[in-house]
Amino acid sequence: MAVRTQREQTDVRQRILEAALHDFSLKGYHRATLDEIAAEAGVSKGAVYWYFENKRALFLAVVQEEASRLTKYLEGVVAQEGQSVVTRLEAFIVANLTYYTDHPEFCNLVKIFTLPGGPGLDQDVEAMASDEYRRLREMVEALLRKGVRRGELEPGRAKVAAPMLVALLDGLMFQWILDPEAVPLQKIATDVARAFIEGVVKQTPRTI
Repeated sequence: MAVRTQREQTDVRQRILEAALHDFSLKGYHRATLDEIAAEAGVSKGAVYWYFENKRALFLAVVQEEASRLTKYLEGVVAQEGQSVVTRLEAFIVANLTYYTDHPEFCNLVKIFTLPGGPGLDQDVEAMASDEYRRLREMVEALLRKGVRRGELEPGRAKVAAPMLVALLDGLMFQWILDPEAVPLQKIATDVARAFIEGVVKQTPRTI
């Protein structure tokens, strides 16, 4: 058997992750099988076990991969230095809310471990989520501090805005998962962003 190069090993692992995302999203955790995932990835079942200890480990790796992909995407959104902080903050909120509707497989993955009857991996997923929430808060906090320095945002309100924003986005996402018609993220994303920004933007003093 030929020894795979590092690049080939990375490609094989990525194919397995993509196949697993598709199968977990389509069938759920319990109905998805490693045999079907291996077949879809074009590898042997032994190759799956080479990279992942079991189905649990594979599922957690998929969750980690997709959560990191969302965070990196949002980092790119806020990194537009040529734009004002207010503009980037609005873009960040809209991008976060619409990401779930634009990536249905990722949304289905979230449903698996948040709705009843999931795989029973709450502690593992919570540990990952805690890290991703931290990264999101730090991202937002850095942007808000920049907005305060530039005189775009109110200093007092900006201090508590980061955890409030992350909680707002998270809450809307879960409501949309439960009842997408009641919470149409695509339609309300811009209005949500502007309503939040109105609470932190620096107001120009009125003259009498």
